[in-house]
Amino acid sequence: MNSASKELISPRIGVDVWLEVGREGRCFSYLDGLDLGVGLGDLVLVKLRGRSMKGLVVKRRILPIDNQNKDNSNDFKLSNVEGVVQHAAVDSQWRDWIEKIATNYHTSSFKMLKAALPPGWLGQGKQSISAGRLLWKVYLQPKADTQKKLSFKQKALEEYLLNHGGESWQKDLQDQGFSSVIIKGLVSKKRAFRERRLLKNEIKSESKNNENISNKNKPLLTDEQKQAIQSFLALKKGSTLLLWGITGSGKTEVYLRLAEIELKAGRNCLILAPEIGLIPQLFDRCKSRFGVNVFQYHSGCIDSERIQTWRQVIKGSHPIVVVGTRSAIFLPLNPLGLIVLDEEHDSSYKQESPMPCYHARDLALSRAKWQGAKVLLGSATPSLFVWKSLSSKGSIMLSRLTRRISGKALPKVHVIDMRLELEEGHRRLISRALMNDLRELTQRSEQAVILVPRRGYSSFLSCRSCGEVVNCPNCDVALTVHRNKEGLGWLRCHWCDFRTQIHSTCNECGSRAFKPFGAGTQRVLDYLENELEGLRLLRFDR
Repeated sequence: MNSASKELISPRIGVDVWLEVGREGRCFSYLDGLDLGVGLGDLVLVKLRGRSMKGLVVKRRILPIDNQNKDNSNDFKLSNVEGVVQHAAVDSQWRDWIEKIATNYHTSSFKMLKAALPPGWLGQGKQSISAGRLLWKVYLQPKADTQKKLSFKQKALEEYLLNHGGESWQKDLQDQGFSSVIIKGLVSKKRAFRERRLLKNEIKSESKNNENISNKNKPLLTDEQKQAIQSFLALKKGSTLLLWGITGSGKTEVYLRLAEIELKAGRNCLILAPEIGLIPQLFDRCKSRFGVNVFQYHSGCIDSERIQTWRQVIKGSHPIVVVGTRSAIFLPLNPLGLIVLDEEHDSSYKQESPMPCYHARDLALSRAKWQGAKVLLGSATPSLFVWKSLSSKGSIMLSRLTRRISGKALPKVHVIDMRLELEEGHRRLISRALMNDLRELTQRSEQAVILVPRRGYSSFLSCRSCGEVVNCPNCDVALTVHRNKEGLGWLRCHWCDFRTQIHSTCNECGSRAFKPFGAGTQRVLDYLENELEGLRLLRFDR
């Protein structure tokens, strides 16, 4: 081949792809033979021993013209990259941060990377992102039966549908306050009908220049809230403020005001909550304030929703607010101005199982220093870690909210010592004071919520002779005692769902003195059903 013909050949690109092989992951060389424009940080689809795998491109090089389909150091033909899952999914600085925290937590970089990325982006399997979800859509009935009378809410629903083209997604109707019971009631009266339709996964276009930030119904700030905002704004980049505020003191409004300031400055915001159950209310408040610039990211979202949010973050055309749980701390928001951890004391911020283990608060502090963001820790009962790190001893500043917004006093709390109850001859499961209050519910037209830390009938089964506790053979945790209405009992593990019968003798000493200890939700409900006649009871623990 002469030099002129060599110049006509376009250079071929070889890439090293980090795949899930072994504990640390391994790099394999591939060829961008399909001219997909593969670059550093791309997630790609390749074949390894006939299996489809997704991996990360960690190295890119131009192959010599004389050996364009082969590796430089090994005389064998390279396979082609089959597809690009996501261009520029991982930049070099973000990956350096991931490797740093992997070292701190004594785990492999690949495991930490896989935990950080959306589910399905690394590992085995073909790339398959759902085009959408099958959801109920409600339509007005063309030939409605107008003879049946409608309730006030059903009339309002019918009017709402008329004003919106005669159709609407059921989830949007529920967002407007129409429950599924009202919707089904309208359908049963032949005034509407439902069909399952495909809702495509689309992200609404962002609002440019933050013109969608709402100024309506903004509450007036208290002097303490204003002082907290000023204290936060005075922080240096990479610093942290503890917002120690009693229940109802307006911590969330402080979060929103600070997020508004960051958005107007062109910086992204990340607001974390410890549990998925706390996300909807927080998300709705952010959505009503910041409109389409708000996204959510947590395990309650389907995989395609999390992938779409991640792609929106990578796109980075406008600053956004992301509301999520601990896994959202990995989102590559850049520039990042604010990280909020609401209820920072909650143990749910710590990932304990499966591996890798990490604490979202520690990662937030690390990331803030790396990106020059600021961290706001909100709590009514701050953790000991934060107490130890306050400004007089450490690096965290403090701001207090000591008064409730409504001006009402905190609810009274009565601590009942059950040992004293026992000394006075009361051997029941629930204290006399609580039972008296429960008996007066009907007269006062009130309701009550009783929180029990354990499910089942009893917390554990123990031998009274030797003290042996019956544990799960798989998880090494105490098995919970359950009973049915006939009084028959069994043991169950709430981690792996292992079940077994209650044995009549102890496996350690052979004693027949087996006794359940502790009270679970099932036992409390059985007790209340016997003690409180005529009171409607509901058990909610699943």
